[in-house]
Amino acid sequence: MAKRTARKGGSRPVRLSADRLRKGWPGPASTRVRLATAADTDTVDALLDTAGARLIPTLRSSIEQGTAGAALLDGLSGTTKTFFEDFARRTVGHTMAGPMASVSLTLVAADGEDRPVGALSVTAPGTIIERALEHGYSNVQALTLSVAIGKVHGLAVAEEARGQGLASFLLKRAWQVYEQLDYFLLYGSFETERDLGAFYKGCGYTVHAPGEGFLLERIGLPFGIHAGPDQCVFTRWRPPPG
Repeated sequence: MAKRTARKGGSRPVRLSADRLRKGWPGPASTRVRLATAADTDTVDALLDTAGARLIPTLRSSIEQGTAGAALLDGLSGTTKTFFEDFARRTVGHTMAGPMASVSLTLVAADGEDRPVGALSVTAPGTIIERALEHGYSNVQALTLSVAIGKVHGLAVAEEARGQGLASFLLKRAWQVYEQLDYFLLYGSFETERDLGAFYKGCGYTVHAPGEGFLLERIGLPFGIHAGPDQCVFTRWRPPPG
């Protein structure tokens, strides 16, 4: 995989903290965007279901147990090195589910009564991990891709709260978290009939043509992601240093 290069100068935005991620930020339409908690899981599932997704069961359990995103939070509290070391500690001798949940980010946009009216689930890149295993990578090598790539698993806003910029704000905050931890890529896909290309382009993503996948050669992987004829893939790569 490609080497990580430290960025110089003042180009890096103000650092986030784990506490800020838990407490959240003021969002559009008097909402607060924050980390999802156990009390949110039913509502998050119902929201994501409107977009054809649900919380991955093991991730839902981790949210309810308070362990989801644990490696991300440790990294935000420390450094990128802290993040890598924490993830490695969670990986050795454990099944894949725990480490993958530790780098998953579930955000909600909560209204004035703290009820989620928008939700975003970013997970470890399960499909890419599977492809790595098919190409002969060990379990640990494949799982390590979870600290370089995130998958936008689901994004949804309640009907009454749409048109106010909540979805783009959720994506913006998620990118900020993963960029601070030096991820190379966030990606996802949507069914072509949903016609979301303009939205994702406006959020800084490259939207690929229907059925068109992408390669991972820029981070040294000899394979890529395929897409069905009725799917559009969207990608956002971290800009090269310099």
